[in-house]
Amino acid sequence: MSTTPPARLRDLRNLGPASERALAAVGIRTPADLDAVGAAAAFRRLADAGTPHLTRTFLWALAGALDDLDWRELPPDLRRRLAVEAGLTG
Repeated sequence: MSTTPPARLRDLRNLGPASERALAAVGIRTPADLDAVGAAAAFRRLADAGTPHLTRTFLWALAGALDDLDWRELPPDLRRRLAVEAGLTG
């Protein structure tokens, strides 16, 4: 039995319509686009575009969406690495 991957960002775990609109505004329109860019780079694009209310939790939500994991299940070492890649340290 094959499972068709989600066609819309809002259909990924952790993401919804508002996330989908924000990502589309920076050129990330499909799950394949997000996968190609990666969570940290997508977050940086959003930050560079001045997207309001960005949090570490949203960064983790993006990463969880790529792996079909609830963002709360991301291991601490992955969270730290993502924060560094997204420029959230300092």
